[in-house]
Amino acid sequence: MRQVVYLDEIIFVNLVMNLTVLWLTSRFIGKKGSPARMITAAAVGCIYALVVFVPGLGLAAGLYAKLLTAVMMVLIAFGFAPWKKVLRSFLYLLLAGFAVGGIASGLHYLWQNTLVVQSDGRLAEIGYNKWLVLSCTVALCYCAGKWGATLWLKRAGQTADKIPLTVTLWGKKVSLEALVDTGNQLVDPLSQHPVVIVEYEVLKPLLPEEICGLFHEGKTRDGSHMILSLSETSYAKRLRLIPFQSLGRENGILLGIRPDVIEIRYNDKKQQVKDVVVGIYDQKLSPETAYRALLHPQLLAS
Repeated sequence: MRQVVYLDEIIFVNLVMNLTVLWLTSRFIGKKGSPARMITAAAVGCIYALVVFVPGLGLAAGLYAKLLTAVMMVLIAFGFAPWKKVLRSFLYLLLAGFAVGGIASGLHYLWQNTLVVQSDGRLAEIGYNKWLVLSCTVALCYCAGKWGATLWLKRAGQTADKIPLTVTLWGKKVSLEALVDTGNQLVDPLSQHPVVIVEYEVLKPLLPEEICGLFHEGKTRDGSHMILSLSETSYAKRLRLIPFQSLGRENGILLGIRPDVIEIRYNDKKQQVKDVVVGIYDQKLSPETAYRALLHPQLLAS
């Protein structure tokens, strides 16, 4: 019996599966790729899936071709980075691929054609719905990425809920205690970099007079006013407005600034991060001043 393969179905299924794998990878490495990058990377995976069907291109199905395709997908989705981070992203991509493929295979096996006895005593074959398998695979992977990644990142920092943090701005430094807050999922809307929330009083010695003036006058809850007030400063490109709905305030705005670098110390390791935004909070985060910052948990997995 000749089997018919529909090209459009192959492209669609591969695109969805590749996007699912890339999204899972982004959740566990703590780095979000832009939608355009993710779709482009997924499309590269689709092209590979189509090439293996071309007569005379059997080498495309080899191990090296598969690994090269995976590396290309990582670089396209998440950009170039130090080789250790690229390797880490690559390994997570492979693990995510195995997980997604395993879930899909398991559901396929569970719902494959089975024989049932009808009311008249005859046997009937029930086929599975491939679109149901695809939908359930994506749904299960979404749950794994949404809650599983949070638990994983929390576990990465569970040995030190409060860790030393150093923020450097314009060459000046301030050191403080930061709480690893799994509820802090804030990211900069423009760069998608994670946000570390720090009390204004701690950062005050590092901040320019214009920013300190806004906090002194209590005008930091009006995003438009802050933009107009600081738009002509020499450091305007470093500023960000971070929307949030936490810290006891709904539809709030945090003034954020890109630091020179932040330094995190945990598990006897020192880690410097530049791809981060510091959100300046105008109140105390802890009544007992036990900590002065809320650290994004994904930074521990960088």
